[in-house]
Amino acid sequence: MDIYEAMEYIGSFSKLGTPVNDLLRFARIMRALGEPQKRLKFVHVAGTNGKGSTVRMTAGALTKAGYRTGEFTSPYINIYNDRIRIDGVNISDNELTEIVYRIKPIIDGLCTECSQFEITTAIAFLYFASKECDIVVLEAGIGGLLDCTNIIEESCVSVITSISLDHTAILGDTIEKIARQKAGIIKRNCPVVLAPSQSKEAYTVIYSTAMQHGSCFVTPNIDRLTVEKCDYTGSRFTYKGMTYIVSMLGRHQIDNALTAIEVLDTLRKNGWDRLSYVNIYEGIKCAEVPSRCQIIRKDKPFIMIDGAHNPDGMRTLADFIRTIPKIPKIMVCGMMEDKDWRTAIGYISRYIDRAICVDGFAPKTVFAPKLAEMFSEGEVSSIKDAVSRAVFLAGKDGMVMIAGSLYLASAIRKHGCFDIITN
Repeated sequence: MDIYEAMEYIGSFSKLGTPVNDLLRFARIMRALGEPQKRLKFVHVAGTNGKGSTVRMTAGALTKAGYRTGEFTSPYINIYNDRIRIDGVNISDNELTEIVYRIKPIIDGLCTECSQFEITTAIAFLYFASKECDIVVLEAGIGGLLDCTNIIEESCVSVITSISLDHTAILGDTIEKIARQKAGIIKRNCPVVLAPSQSKEAYTVIYSTAMQHGSCFVTPNIDRLTVEKCDYTGSRFTYKGMTYIVSMLGRHQIDNALTAIEVLDTLRKNGWDRLSYVNIYEGIKCAEVPSRCQIIRKDKPFIMIDGAHNPDGMRTLADFIRTIPKIPKIMVCGMMEDKDWRTAIGYISRYIDRAICVDGFAPKTVFAPKLAEMFSEGEVSSIKDAVSRAVFLAGKDGMVMIAGSLYLASAIRKHGCFDIITN
């Protein structure tokens, strides 16, 4: 088996698999593989938005402190290997292929109805255990309670990031229902960190669940936050008397940083004593997640990519765009039908001078002409031509933002558009 055959095998499974009401299917797979997750320690992260950034900041600080740190995220942006990393380095093709070769007969014999995510999680657990990771920062997929990452029996910290309406067909159509699913990762007597700026409904559900499980509950104290700078060059803030710099753009990244700080402080208080302020400072400052308010070019024109794909994410992006000086703002936009895309576009359209709308970059994309109707000045383009068109319209003094889906960000790169925008 080579890497192409390995990827073909993983791709032969559906993205979601057949629906589940419990974790028995994945538990059978884990037992057959020797329960590798039981040899690991975890920081488990669930939430609607902010998971990837919080994971990256937390894992970066742990690595800086000298811990061998596994990092599991989704979806991938550049290549599949992005999802499984140790100390910031992707799993290699050879290691990935070897694990797929090992698990294939087991999966084929046990369960042909599992999902790509279950296969990927199994690969990650085996890889992290084989490399004897000290700790794994584990991002849940959809939800939490019935997410296969929840097979772990305990965590050093359970982390809940920003909660909003998303995946409503699976998780429920209210904030309370979605929060209950996210709260499903909370384990008895395991500390819980909740990101700031939550709705009252989400806060109540997470807090009450933590209390029911006898878990220490922590959330950042906004009264001890002073934002010194937050613009298109990054952010600087003081929290509890200590100064931090965030390279990733947007006010929401400060909230993600506060969450990571509280997670790392909780770990430090519970035996992970190599962690220091310098480690945490560097982990946050150096954190960069592809396509999360990522600067691609700083001028002539300014170009950024963001994976904002739901109303909360697009509202956050709109808040960031409002900090940009009054310059031409051109958007390359593509979204998925299974998101509340009309509400999402409603948040940002008023700040966009012209939108270049695309589709076909993934299954079930919104028809580009329908997207274009949501903007006062909208047009339709192919993926191949959209970025060069946007750069032309922005001119040397303007701004181009590419947003609407992480699948769009990945397609922009795969179609060679990245070469255009980095020259």
